[in-house]
Formats: sequence, C-alpha cells, structure tokens
Amino acid sequence: MVEITFRPARDDDAESLIAMVDGCYREYPGCVLLVDEEEPELNTPASTFAGWGGRFWVAEGDSGRIVASGGVAPAEAKGEYKIHKVYIAKDHRRRGLASQICALIEDWAGSQGADTMVLYTDTRFIEAQALYERLGYTRDLTKTRELGDASNTVEYFYLKSLR
Repeated sequence: MVEITFRPARDDDAESLIAMVDGCYREYPGCVLLVDEEEPELNTPASTFAGWGGRFWVAEGDSGRIVASGGVAPAEAKGEYKIHKVYIAKDHRRRGLASQICALIEDWAGSQGADTMVLYTDTRFIEAQALYERLGYTRDLTKTRELGDASNTVEYFYLKSLR
C-alpha cells in the first residue's frame, strides 16, 4: 500500500500539482487547463494562497508525486471561507483523500474564525458534488455561475455551516 503524506504546499510543487490537475481535467470532454491564462495560482500555490490569507495543501505519494490537493481562503462575506482546487488523481480516488483534504481545510478555516464554508464546483464534476453532499454541503439551486473560460465552465454553488 502506498503511503500518503499530507502537507502544506510549496511553490516548488507547481509542476507536479499542475500535472495532477491536468490529468483530472482531461477526464472530461471539453475541459482544458490553461494555467497561465486562467489558473495562474497553480504556478505558486503556497505564496498565492498565503497572499489571499489562506492555505493550500497537497498529498504526496511515496514517489513524491502529488496525488491530491485543496486550498482555502477567506471569501467575500465575513466569516465565510472558500474551498479551492480539491482534486484527486484518478489512480488515488476512493481512498478517503478528498475527505481528508476537506477536513484539513475546514479545521484550518475554523481556527481562523470561519463559520461558513462555500465553494463552486463544475457541473461536470459529479463525483465532487457527491463528495461535498456527503460531507454536509448543500447546493444552492438558485446560484450557478458561468466562467466564460476555454472549458465553457458552469459551476454549482455549495455551502456548509461550521457552527
């Protein structure tokens, strides 16, 4: 069994992180990862999230390859923190990694004074939606957003009270 280590991300994780996220995107027709144009925070995950007042984690396998990720930063409303970029490499799914990343995120956000967690997830990411619902997140059926990006992304909005 492969040992997995969770740790705060470093900026030098970018190459392995981007490769993992790109693999996740490639599972969905029409979903493309344009890092520099649309997701530049993947180039500097630690410093970008720190600059946002947040934190970013990765899970690393024995080989040093990043197999999971997730981040959090304060959202617009007081007491709200937003989850970002929870991705799990296809060959490491169904092992509880996403739940563990979300627990790290929620625990850290709670220690920062968060009382509500929010997130958006792509309408195509059915497994992610099921995960969030299993973890107690509720989809707000009145809130979706279109990103106008190269992947023609439409996202659902989820929230969860930590109190």
